[in-house]
Order: sequence, then structure tokens, then C-alpha cells
Amino acid sequence: MRFEVSKKEAGSGRRFGNQMFRHFYNLVYGSAPAEFKSDLTLDESIQRLTAATRRSVFLTLTREAAVGKVSKERVSLWHFTPILGNSFKPRFIGRFDSENGQVILTGRFTMMLFVKIFMTFWFGFCFLWTFGAIVAAIASPLTPWLLPLGGVLMIAVGSGFVAFAKQLSASDIHWLTSVIQEAMRKGPPG
Repeated sequence: MRFEVSKKEAGSGRRFGNQMFRHFYNLVYGSAPAEFKSDLTLDESIQRLTAATRRSVFLTLTREAAVGKVSKERVSLWHFTPILGNSFKPRFIGRFDSENGQVILTGRFTMMLFVKIFMTFWFGFCFLWTFGAIVAAIASPLTPWLLPLGGVLMIAVGSGFVAFAKQLSASDIHWLTSVIQEAMRKGPPG
């Protein structure tokens, strides 16, 4: 499962600029849709998924676990690992629905909203810095021409950091998927 926005959601541009923008957009705002069908009733599905997860990281400080909240209206889960803290890891955000008598958990794997907001400010500042430095360099011959490269460097460092942090949690979507699927199948809980 890829962690990105589909072409349909982002627009299907063929030029390099559109592809570069889409890649940059996916880096911060991308998400992967997910749907899990349950063999159980709605109440059983909620109960089993709640039992398979921990409500707080403080209840599982020494071992990995799926942590978060489970209710009919909102399911919010992430993969907690005690050794590695990573705010850029994907979280599953979804809700339970019923379709033709079948219980379905639908949602998306995406980064935390706070991280998206923080990176928006980061990149926004970097772009404003670069634009301002270019204007200043053009307007005044005393302004060093290397000044705009500081903004470009900050954009590159921010992009590299986000990509690296997401790579550290590359297996989290698969791990959470298996926890959710195991909890929502018939039979004894795993």
C-alpha cells in the first residue's frame, strides 16, 4: 500500500513541474486509503479492535503495540515502538460503517495533523525566505547572491528529513493492517 495521493485526487499533469509538485505534496499531505471488511457484527468489531489495541502509550512502554482510540464514529491508531519515536509515522484514521449488512472500517493512513501543519509552516517560511532573498538580491547589488540558496537548502533539508522519517516507519502500514485484519476476523482473537 503506497502512502500517497492518487492522480485522480491530485490532478494528472504531465509536465515536470506538476510531477515535482505532486511528489512534494505527497511527501507532506499524502495518504493511503484503506478499507477493512469485518466478519463480525459492529459491536463485536469495535470490541475486538479495542481489545487488540492500547488506549495510551503509557500502557505499553516496553513493547510494540497498536495504540489509539476505537469507537464507531472514529478510529485513530498508530504503531508504537518503544525504541523509536517518530511523529512522521502513518496513522490510521477512519470510522466504522455498515454496507448491505457488512461491517466495514474505512479510512486513510496519513501523518498526524500537527506534523502537516508544522511542515506547512516550515516550507512556507523557506519559500518566503527564498523569494525575499531573490527580490533583495535583484534590488540591491550589495545583497549576496548566495542568500537565496539558504532557503533552497532549508527546503532540501526539510524534504530529506521528512522522507527519511517516513522511511523509518515504512512497514507501519503493513503492521497496522495485519493487526486490524486479525482483530476483525471470526475465530479466537490472535
